[in-house]
Amino acid sequence: MADRLDLDDPVATVPGVASRRATTLRSQFGIETVRDLIEHYPRRYEDLGELVPLDLATVGEPVTLVGTVVQWTQRQPTSKRTGRRLTISEATVRDGTGTPFAVTFFNQDWRPRRHPPGTVATFSGTLERRHGQPQLVMPDVHDLGRDGRTGDVHHRRLVPVYPATEAVPSWRMQGWIDAALDRLPEVDDFLPDDLRDQLGLMPLDTAVRAIHSPPDHRAAAAARRRIVFDELFTLQVGLHWRRVRLEAGRAGMDNGPTPDGRASRFLDALGFTPTAAQQRATCEVGADLAADRPMHRLLQGDVGSGKTLVATWTMLCAVDNGRQAVLMAPTEVLAVQHQRTLTDQLAPLGVNVLDGIRLELLTSATPTAAKRRILAELLSGTTDIVVGTHALLEEGVRFADLGVVVIDEQHRFGVHQRVSLREKATDHAAAPDVLVMTATPIPRSLALTLFGDLDVTVLDELPPGRQEVVTQVITSDQTGRRERLYAFVREQAARGRQTYVVCPLVEGSEDVAARAAEDEYIRLRDTVFADLRVGLVHGRMRGDDKDAAMSAFRRGELDVLVATTVVEVGVDVPSATVMIVEDADRFGISQLHQLRGRIGRGADRSYCVLFAGRPGEELTDEARTRLEAVALTHDGFALAEVDLELRGEGQLFGSRQSGMPDLKLARLADDLEVVVHCRQLAGELVTADPDLAAPRLAGLRAEVRRRYRGGLEQLEALATG
Repeated sequence: MADRLDLDDPVATVPGVASRRATTLRSQFGIETVRDLIEHYPRRYEDLGELVPLDLATVGEPVTLVGTVVQWTQRQPTSKRTGRRLTISEATVRDGTGTPFAVTFFNQDWRPRRHPPGTVATFSGTLERRHGQPQLVMPDVHDLGRDGRTGDVHHRRLVPVYPATEAVPSWRMQGWIDAALDRLPEVDDFLPDDLRDQLGLMPLDTAVRAIHSPPDHRAAAAARRRIVFDELFTLQVGLHWRRVRLEAGRAGMDNGPTPDGRASRFLDALGFTPTAAQQRATCEVGADLAADRPMHRLLQGDVGSGKTLVATWTMLCAVDNGRQAVLMAPTEVLAVQHQRTLTDQLAPLGVNVLDGIRLELLTSATPTAAKRRILAELLSGTTDIVVGTHALLEEGVRFADLGVVVIDEQHRFGVHQRVSLREKATDHAAAPDVLVMTATPIPRSLALTLFGDLDVTVLDELPPGRQEVVTQVITSDQTGRRERLYAFVREQAARGRQTYVVCPLVEGSEDVAARAAEDEYIRLRDTVFADLRVGLVHGRMRGDDKDAAMSAFRRGELDVLVATTVVEVGVDVPSATVMIVEDADRFGISQLHQLRGRIGRGADRSYCVLFAGRPGEELTDEARTRLEAVALTHDGFALAEVDLELRGEGQLFGSRQSGMPDLKLARLADDLEVVVHCRQLAGELVTADPDLAAPRLAGLRAEVRRRYRGGLEQLEALATG
């Protein structure tokens, strides 16, 4: 085949894709190669039904005809009933046999521009006959191409409909994909034959071609099943391979719970019974701590579900076994809060007194003299638990015997940072147990996909006594409610309660019609709440200024704190009872839920108000669905499922940065069973052959490396270097 293509060829080598078109494909769809083009999968199919010759169609019955527009005529008669002028647009169309029929539209003068002569389209409607000629009046129309360049469209029942733009319509994309497949040799199958046969999957080349041109729905479903499996299986194989590399040559430590140890006494001294979810979590974590391989576990739970209690118990288990523990947080404010919480929780056991727990805080703000002392005590083993920020990753931080690593808000840290902190252990023959935490509820399908190298524990219930936050949506057309809300904020302040006001922007912009934190701060401080103490915090402020504002709010020195989403993960302020979110329709479900979690942390009833929309503008259906979901439920996991349905997967966990492959066709909301199966299958495969060294797995190994874009090799170098 002289003009054959290769998957890695530039997309401009596809017939019909000139350099200008290639630039458009790259900018609008991220399509740069032939592989990218054929991985631009249909989002649905237009079912043309049984295509019968026009002369066999029945007058008075619904019919779908495929034809090419020959010409248009337009006329503007006066309606006898209304006296107004009508616009009648009529096209002459010829079907695949050359037989003509007419299509007629009323008051749609744009039709000739949308479907000019040469357009190949489907026309669906009830067949009529006028002046002896077949006719469809006001049919549904679906463009298929121009000037017959749609190949065998007249013989297709299922026509693919692609994600498209005005510059690149679906029919044009279809033409380019057809041209590429015509010149593409058989696609090599990276799955071993025995595995493919065992799973009942079609060959890869068959699936690639059938997904774009299926003879029927059954073939389309089988093609999708194969491609979805490939996406999820290679992703899971990579994640399990990554875990094996991280654990290579490293045994686990015995940090299992000890009878009558500090961890046990900690639970006994709580004064309340942990939730069933917390008890289940300590059982799962305890089993990991006692195992002969290092723990790698994700602890996810909604805001206020009690993750810190589980983390504290986990770290005490290490201390009971004569080892040290570390808790790393993404910000200094959060690290300070953790230190304060741990100090309070461990008070019955004694903190920094005689034979009590030795607890320290290490951040970039730690004074030099104190830092030297802390580093020395960590290395000598005097300190049991250290809480800190990225400062813990610095070269000079070493431990005498690091047993447990806890990482909070793990999405703020990369895998490399997790590995770097683990490498602080003195004994390189054994690896510390690692517990990563997140307060962002993640649907099970997404958690199993993103964290295939982690075991997952879910805290799916809140401790007793936590009140639900009253949540309301106020749209721009509900005038008057804002003033009543401001009066309510003033009443709350008089009772010693505080308010957050969250804005989507830091500063005003001519291009974006949304409230900015700096402008809102000035407006509230100088006019609306001139009699209250108003503060400001946002991400562009210097770190010490930001921390000072947050600390002042926590101490009750401010009545109102105007902020951006920098407070999404922040200090606990039990006296904060009101959260006002401006332009709430600009925030995602997860963000809104996390923001709402900043209040309702004390004994008083709390209120969250979501202002949405701008005057004269209608909220989109998607925005309204998001806001209504947040207002109706406080279950973070239910909201996460809604979010996944609405937004899809996007780039998984910042995949372009993390090296993880994107999902092109798989939908986690729909493919949970495949996710679970692939996770199990990948685990078994990698456990049996950690390097995928068997000759039958050579293709799979190469495909996994290709899809991870070098991410696995980089991690291997770090893990073994």
